[in-house]
Amino acid sequence: MKDILLYMSDQHSYRLQSNAGDRVVRTPMMDYLVKNGAVMTAAQTACPLCVPARAAMISGQLPSNNGVLFNFNSISSDKATFLHSLSASGYETVLCGRMHFVGPDQRHGYERRIAGDRTPVFHNNPPPRPGEERYIGFDENSSVYCIGAGNSPVLEYDKYVTQRALEYLSQDHDRPQFLTVGVYGPHFPYVASRELYDYYMDKVPLDGASDPGFEHPALAGKMRETDPQVVRAARAAYYALTETVDRNMSAVYEAFQAYLKRTGHEGVFIYVSDHGDMNGDRGYFGKQVFYDPSVHIPFIIQGDGIPAGVRVDSPVSLLDVGPTVCDLAGAEIIPGDGRSILPQIMGEDASDRMVVSEQYTYLASGGTSLGRMVRWRQWKFITYSGFEGEDMLFDLASDPGERKNVITDHPDIAERLRAETEKYRTYDQVMEHERWVVKQLRVLMKCPFEDEKEHWQCPPEVKMPEDRVSRKEPFKPTAWAPLMRKTINEAKW
Repeated sequence: MKDILLYMSDQHSYRLQSNAGDRVVRTPMMDYLVKNGAVMTAAQTACPLCVPARAAMISGQLPSNNGVLFNFNSISSDKATFLHSLSASGYETVLCGRMHFVGPDQRHGYERRIAGDRTPVFHNNPPPRPGEERYIGFDENSSVYCIGAGNSPVLEYDKYVTQRALEYLSQDHDRPQFLTVGVYGPHFPYVASRELYDYYMDKVPLDGASDPGFEHPALAGKMRETDPQVVRAARAAYYALTETVDRNMSAVYEAFQAYLKRTGHEGVFIYVSDHGDMNGDRGYFGKQVFYDPSVHIPFIIQGDGIPAGVRVDSPVSLLDVGPTVCDLAGAEIIPGDGRSILPQIMGEDASDRMVVSEQYTYLASGGTSLGRMVRWRQWKFITYSGFEGEDMLFDLASDPGERKNVITDHPDIAERLRAETEKYRTYDQVMEHERWVVKQLRVLMKCPFEDEKEHWQCPPEVKMPEDRVSRKEPFKPTAWAPLMRKTINEAKW
């Protein structure tokens, strides 16, 4: 049985790797894995939002099937995940750091956790402790008001997770290991070390930032910022944070190789991210859209039994992580919406596969919409419930920047991909569950059940940069946040 280490970052866009063609960012560890393993060049997230993406990964189900549509949701504790399957097969399943579980169940198949999470682990959002500064920049709108060089909770947290991982790998363990190392970078705040921030400041490109382009009506009200000073600073920080992730990953990889050599075990190392970051493209920051920087993720597998230099160019999904790990481990693969990609790595043709991503969206005008994206070959189709007349089709081979909607030029392809989106639960079916969730949240969000044992605490000396770059327009909260809270507060039994 192979030892398996899953290294998972948060909010890393595929294109921000030198092996993916970026000529500025430095990612030698990721490049090494690609050269000596298998890279999935068209991997898509199951949802461009943290909690739904991760719940989809461990459950193997799309958000509409597992019921986790937003960051306040959680999968049921009686739902078996691929981690349960590994444990049943004899693996010790260990979580080191971030997985963004919400609620009292902080395991979902992990036997133990050796490093806590950074975000609150219960449904409430505890206020700052007396004298504690609230570090802003963790959501899309505030991200452009806290940019610069210095220290941040993200940087400190990832140091902490890395150190715990190195300590764990320096010890011997009796059972086969499945270790997940979850870091927070390169998620905003866009604050990086002075060394790296300054290095990238005059090197980052401003491509795609000055021309916002068409805005889908389902995204109306979503913040857009095209000020070159803000975009350049945010990109310098994001590039720097990505290199920091690469450095931390290198330390963990080396420790894992030393562990394998010391124990004589075979092993496999996997790198993946939950979703990407628009980082100024079209003026958007963060995620929750279906454009490439938000949904296209890195996914690399390297180790014993994995041929070197393999490129899988057909679309795969974050949903495939669990089935692939179980295939590697010889564990039972739980049926779901994903599949093992080992056959593709070994040469099987899967070019006709369609991969689906979902996003439940609060509309700035009120109400909600269920968005779906389909990737098939070079095509990408996007649709939102209630806006079917605004469906989009992109030919990524000729238009990688997704600027030209060619749906009227290829109605047969659009209809084929639209039919794929209709195989899953409808908006009305999803809303039956979501209305139930909202009623539960009205009570749960008032309960101060935060568990200090599960939650990492940032050192109090970590402060926001004094000379930070900030958007010139007055701050407004993310449009969906007050709408969601209003909906929750008004929910009636």
